[in-house]
Amino acid sequence: MSPALAGSAGPLAGRCVMVTRARHQAKEMIGKIEALGGKAFAFPLLKTVPVEDTGKLDQAIGQLDRFDWVIFTSVNGVRFFWQRLQQLGRDREAFAGRVAAVGPKTAAAIREYGLEVEPLPSDYVAEGLLESLREKLQQGQRVLLPRADIARKQLPQDLRQLGLEVTEVDVYHTVIDAEQAPLAAEALKRGEIDAILFTSSSTVNHFVQAMSGTGALETLDRVKVACIGPITAQTARQQGLPVHVVAETYTVDGLLEALIKNWEEMDDGKQV
Repeated sequence: MSPALAGSAGPLAGRCVMVTRARHQAKEMIGKIEALGGKAFAFPLLKTVPVEDTGKLDQAIGQLDRFDWVIFTSVNGVRFFWQRLQQLGRDREAFAGRVAAVGPKTAAAIREYGLEVEPLPSDYVAEGLLESLREKLQQGQRVLLPRADIARKQLPQDLRQLGLEVTEVDVYHTVIDAEQAPLAAEALKRGEIDAILFTSSSTVNHFVQAMSGTGALETLDRVKVACIGPITAQTARQQGLPVHVVAETYTVDGLLEALIKNWEEMDDGKQV
């Protein structure tokens, strides 16, 4: 946890924060909220499942030594790719090219399998990755992108514009998990939630879908909507949600720091 979040003051004391991450990803965020004195309301909106048709993925894994780069854009991408790699009886020795990652968590997941990772971008989005790799990429190189089926198209488009040959393979699907939707809607309507944390465009879209028709969306004027970065914030605004907080550092700590700062500024009378 960042030093700015540490201490005994409990900057989230008395606040209830809704966490919309997938179940397997929410534990860390919930722990940080509770360590800051707050209460977490778990509303997992996403489930990740492996692709049913692995034909294209299997072909890419079978030709892994032909790629100059393998670029991972999420921890889930690493997890599901490696799961299939091992099912096919292969390991890290199958990699012949260089490996790059978007964000420190994705890089850490790759290193767990014993692979070296190219230097990280200064901001944890695809555009930042491309900028950090621009001088290392060469026209004609072959790039493999193991991704979610709903991944943004900006990175492969930019890579192709640089003259690289890009192969995109779906390694997992992200589907809605609305099991807790009735409880979440009631908590919002009763005014029990002080903030909602969105960590991806998928969580925003699935939140709106899950809350549609419940009356909960009409209560968000009294809830802090906090987004992990500008892309997620843009999606939220497009969905008609009010966005009060956008993290400058696109990490869980950065998001919590931005939320706390917003509340502190309001308490100091610096914001209306």
